[in-house]
Amino acid sequence: MEVYASLLKRPLVSVEELSEILQKDRSTVYKALQNLLDKGLVEREYRILRGGGYKYLYKPIPFEKFREEMIKNINEWARRLIDFLDEFEKMNKEEIVQML
Repeated sequence: MEVYASLLKRPLVSVEELSEILQKDRSTVYKALQNLLDKGLVEREYRILRGGGYKYLYKPIPFEKFREEMIKNINEWARRLIDFLDEFEKMNKEEIVQML
């Protein structure tokens, strides 16, 4: 959430810039961005550098879409938890001990 919120304040930043803003290690910020990218919650663009090469810049998806995705994920998590609890309730003590 912290990474996404920071991108809302300042979109199109690199990992290096974001790690400075958040005062976190680059690898930590990179992992968080990769996780958000995998979930479709941030987007990535690349810019060609004058001296050659390129760098990635990150921006958040619109907050409305982010909110929808988060609610969908929370609802899915709650559904799976309820299913697990229903199954757990049906188990006897021996089955529960074996599960641990």
